[in-house]
Amino acid sequence: MRISKGVFAPGLHVNLTPAKGVLINSRLQEGRQYLDSEADIPFARYGTEQQEWTVVGSIGSYGTEETSLPDMDFYNADGSVSRAQFAEVMNAQMRNLGRLGFIDLPQSPGFSLIPFAVYRSIPRSGAAMTTR
Repeated sequence: MRISKGVFAPGLHVNLTPAKGVLINSRLQEGRQYLDSEADIPFARYGTEQQEWTVVGSIGSYGTEETSLPDMDFYNADGSVSRAQFAEVMNAQMRNLGRLGFIDLPQSPGFSLIPFAVYRSIPRSGAAMTTR
């Protein structure tokens, strides 16, 4: 549980897997009353097996294919720090950590999705009809 909480930021994560090796991550922000429950309650309600859900949203960012890190030299000729170069170095470090799976950024070939709405398919099996 600690490892999961370390890898995934707070909130409810809806991980969509449309094809093998592709993960589309959509995080429902904590405190926004999505599903009106704590993030671990949906496991008890809906289970952990793969299910059909529909997420309507906007693409946030694509997973990076970049594997090299920039030169760590972010100093100007006079010895002061170049804020622009420093920002690029830090962004590249964050992209690399996301590529490796250590922070909540999408991994290539996946992308993140900013959710507007989440819908769950309701299974219509013979067993469900019998219980009515």
